[in-house]
Amino acid sequence: MAIHSMGIRRLAHVVALAEHGSFAQAAEAVHLSQPAFSRSIQSLEEDLGVELFNRGQRKITPTAYGKLVVDRGQRVLAEATSLQRDVKRMRAHEFGEIAFGLGPIPAAVLLEPILTRSTRDHPGIRTRVEITHWRNLLKLLEIDELDFFIGDIRELVSSDRLVIDPLPEFHIGMYARRNHPALSVQPISPRELLRFLIGSFKLPDISLAEFTQWLEFEGDPKTLFAVQCDNMGTLERVAIRSDLIVVGPQLSFREAIANQLLVEIELNVPLSMTTHMGVVRMRERMLAPGAELLIGMAFEALTGGPEEFPPPQPVAAG
Repeated sequence: MAIHSMGIRRLAHVVALAEHGSFAQAAEAVHLSQPAFSRSIQSLEEDLGVELFNRGQRKITPTAYGKLVVDRGQRVLAEATSLQRDVKRMRAHEFGEIAFGLGPIPAAVLLEPILTRSTRDHPGIRTRVEITHWRNLLKLLEIDELDFFIGDIRELVSSDRLVIDPLPEFHIGMYARRNHPALSVQPISPRELLRFLIGSFKLPDISLAEFTQWLEFEGDPKTLFAVQCDNMGTLERVAIRSDLIVVGPQLSFREAIANQLLVEIELNVPLSMTTHMGVVRMRERMLAPGAELLIGMAFEALTGGPEEFPPPQPVAAG
């Protein structure tokens, strides 16, 4: 007999008969007619080739084979019940393990709101986060080390294996501390900015070419930045404490701007650069419920969904 033909339902019938010692009472307990219940027990005995119950006594009792099946069956039924309960809990986001990745800009913008909401509202979900360049995140995704990642998708080559969901775009500007010399004359031209130290995250090649052209920088692009760092928090702190001008999305510096520690530089030639973030996952791999939840949090954080993470408001220079 194939193992799968034993069936959870028939095991439950065997356990019920052992517990009640009566076909009539056991059939009533599992909501079957007595003839149907008797056929279920008899068919399992025929499939196994052994008798599971002693029927000649006033109370039905299990044989040695029956005791074995009842003992193992109780464990199987308990595990099946536990499995069903855990699936329901996972669907309700009560527990789960999620591994996801973030590029430098998404990490600066999304990591705190995602982790705050997940730990506060869904403490049973365990998260592991990788923060690195999108190329590294893609490799981790392909070997099943990540459920999904959020990164710069401008250079990501479209593939039948990938699902790429773009996120809202946000303006990229240039920011400096209050009373920075560059703020003394506004609006300022891009070429005049070259007199100051400039720091940035690692720009995609396309964006770097656009930026150097906008600045009218004629040298080697590799020498343009005084500081190049993918940790946006570090760039922010350095800019607040020095004369470094930083390039990045306003969303990355929202707290510093709100507290008037950083000010966006007014330019006479607008910098028409925006973020190009997106959620990337494998097409053939179904997302766990917890992963879908975290992705939803990312979209909400960027669109001003939850009250505690409103979209950034522009701050006037002063």
